[in-house]
Amino acid sequence: MLFLIDLDGTLVNSDHLHYESYAKILCMKVEQIQEIVETIGMSNFLSYFPDPTYIREEKLQEMLKIEYIELIKNADKFIDFINDNDINHVVVTNSNRRVVEHFKNKLPILNKLKNWVVREDYVNPKPNSECYKLAIDLYGKGETRVLGFENSKEGLHALTGVVKEIFCIQPHTDYLKVIDDIKTRCPKKFGMPPTNLNRMAKKRLKLSLIVSAMAGSLALGIALLNLRKGFHMYSGRDTDSL
Repeated sequence: MLFLIDLDGTLVNSDHLHYESYAKILCMKVEQIQEIVETIGMSNFLSYFPDPTYIREEKLQEMLKIEYIELIKNADKFIDFINDNDINHVVVTNSNRRVVEHFKNKLPILNKLKNWVVREDYVNPKPNSECYKLAIDLYGKGETRVLGFENSKEGLHALTGVVKEIFCIQPHTDYLKVIDDIKTRCPKKFGMPPTNLNRMAKKRLKLSLIVSAMAGSLALGIALLNLRKGFHMYSGRDTDSL
C-alpha cells in the first residue's frame, strides 16, 4: 500500500499563508490574490510583470517569516497512523524545498513523514502528473494499492493520471474520519472484523463513491468523496501559483 499525499491545504492549512505573502509584496488585498489564484492563476498574472522570478523570491521570503502554521484537523493523528502501521508514503508538493523545511521546523511532526517530492524534483507542476509518477518510481514500485490525498482541482487532475482512489481534503476535514474510512476499505490491512463488513462497505460506498469528470473529457476516476464527512470536491486553488 502506498499513500500519495499533497502538503498545502491537505496536511497543512497553509493556502491562506501563500495568499497573505503575495498580498503583502504586491500591496494588494488577500481577497484580490485569492480571486486571481482561482480565476486566471498567479502564474498568468505574474507573467505581466517584468521579473516574475523576483516576485516569487520575495513572496518566498515572506513565507519564511511566518511563525504560526497549523495542520488540518487531526492530521497529526493521520501521520501517526501512517507510522504506526508502517504504510509506505510520499508527500508530493508544489512548494519548494525551503518552504517545506520551514514547515517542518514549525511543525516537527512532519518530519515523521520520510519520503518527499518537492518542486525542485520535477519539471512540470500540477496538474501535470509528473510529480506523482516520479513519487511512485522513487518510492512505490511494486505497490499494488495506491491511495491519493489532495485538496485542489489541479492536484486531483494530477492524481487522476496515476491513482483511482482519491480522498479530497478540505480545510474542515477531520482526519480521524479519513482514518476510519481507510480502515473500512482496507479491512485485511488494518484488522477490521469481517462481520457485516460487506453490508457496511456497500452502504458507505453508496454515500461516498462518485465517478466525476474534470476539464471536459478528463475522468476524475473513483474519488472517495463523502460530503457528510467533509471529503468535498476541490478548493479551486491553482496549485501552480503557490
